[in-house]
Amino acid sequence: MAMLEVKVKNSPYCMELQRAIEQSIGELVLQYRLEDIKSIPAIYHTREAYKLLGKDPNRYRPAGEQLLRRIVSGKGLYSINALVDMGNLISIKTGYSLGIFHAPAVGREVLLRRGEAEDPFEGIGRGRLNVEGLPLYVDEVGPFANPTSDSERTKVRLNTTEALIFINSYLPTKEGAEEKLYQAVEYTEELLCRFLSASELTSSYYCADSYLANPSCIN
Repeated sequence: MAMLEVKVKNSPYCMELQRAIEQSIGELVLQYRLEDIKSIPAIYHTREAYKLLGKDPNRYRPAGEQLLRRIVSGKGLYSINALVDMGNLISIKTGYSLGIFHAPAVGREVLLRRGEAEDPFEGIGRGRLNVEGLPLYVDEVGPFANPTSDSERTKVRLNTTEALIFINSYLPTKEGAEEKLYQAVEYTEELLCRFLSASELTSSYYCADSYLANPSCIN
């Protein structure tokens, strides 16, 4: 995964950003059919991770897949605010599912683990979400995000000035996981500077052995 910490100037609506989104939507509608979306590498391997953890990815689709299905189905994308809209653009362009958070609402100690049946989770606009078998981010307060949905507790507000961004990657190393993640981070940094007047921007990379649970940093 990649984690970006940044100060931003959020806004209700960014016309230039919406133009970029509309251009991407037009390109993607021509590029993909509905049945093609599952084969996009970033989406395919996220779905495989769900299966390995015991979750049906057709019932709890990763956010990147949800967005692309809306587009290819002709439903377009909803606009929330500039920061959230920017995250949606990154997801549809890369296939990665992003978590974008109001940084002050996230604790200092964050753990990524398998969700269990007793984990409470209020998804944004989704009510109580069954997170058992999903990759789950947990801080000192409790669960707050997974690649299907972020939580009401940590969601971006219009007045968010300090943002935390997670880019979730489940691609295997042999398919260029690190290089593709670096590219996604560079694209994210570009959009943050272009549309949200980013400052104090830092990024870091992490990986974990799924069998040994031995976290290490990607240098």
